Amino acid sequence: MMNRLPKHVTLKHLNAFVAVAQEASFTLAARRMFQTQSSITGLVRQLEDALGTQLFVRTSRKVALTQIGQEFLPRVMRLLADFDGAIEDVVRYGTLERGRVAVAAAPSAITEIIAPAAAGYVQRRPGIRLYLRDDNSGRIQRLVAAQDVDFGLTSHWADAPSLHVEALLEDRFGVLYHADDDAVRPDRAGYVRWASLAGRKLVGVVDETGIMALLRGRADLPIAAAAPFYEASSTTSQAALVKAGMGVALLPALAAQRVQEPGLRFSLLSRPTLVRTLCLIRRRDHALAPAALELMQALREHVARMELPRGCRALRAPRAQPGTTEACA
Repeated sequence: MMNRLPKHVTLKHLNAFVAVAQEASFTLAARRMFQTQSSITGLVRQLEDALGTQLFVRTSRKVALTQIGQEFLPRVMRLLADFDGAIEDVVRYGTLERGRVAVAAAPSAITEIIAPAAAGYVQRRPGIRLYLRDDNSGRIQRLVAAQDVDFGLTSHWADAPSLHVEALLEDRFGVLYHADDDAVRPDRAGYVRWASLAGRKLVGVVDETGIMALLRGRADLPIAAAAPFYEASSTTSQAALVKAGMGVALLPALAAQRVQEPGLRFSLLSRPTLVRTLCLIRRRDHALAPAALELMQALREHVARMELPRGCRALRAPRAQPGTTEACA
């Protein structure tokens, strides 16, 4: 094992060596590299001095590799190819020709916001790979904090100083009920009062969702919204139980739109009004790749122009800076 590596061996030396070896001529190698013959000769001599061995046999008629030179050549060529490839990859990464963006989001955010926005994004950036994971708010925050994903799109779960939160969309709560449920009677404006749901069996979702966090945080609700009789693992499962006639579900408007189907109805709740805020979440101390930043901007622009269901409102605030936090309930 060598105790000391040769100093002052640069890419110029290695490129000169490869050129001379392939051309079998200092003159042709100099022409190929747009340098003088004396410059190429000097570079090869410096390389041989640094390595302490002769790489070429020089005669008046030809230049040929020595035995060690023949063994050295393919390894140098691989090294130079790897170096060029690494530089090219980094350049393509910076110019958004390649890369990967990982996003964790609430299911309704993926269906209604991320998927439509990503369709246009990948047309502009066909070399960027996307990884989408749907999850609940608690786990999304942990995924972002652990840098398992680049950013998240969900409702606020818990305060975390390491995370930057940007409010993107307000999403009002309503009730999802069976179309034949005569006990749920919207008023002329289409609203249902919370108090009218008293005594109804509620179909809720499991803990660690932003929906349950909001319901638990509102002590002024006239019903026990935070203690549902039935629990489901997702809004899709909630809707299935409601359609089966087992109860009603309390959902934000965007989430309700995702699971709406024949046989189900949705009406906004009033007195009081309860609003979920969907937020872009990222780490404060982690610089996102250009591809992730561009996708975040694509989401902002999509939300600003998309046709939202009743009860939703885009928050058309200026683009948030990494050192600030916008309110995200």
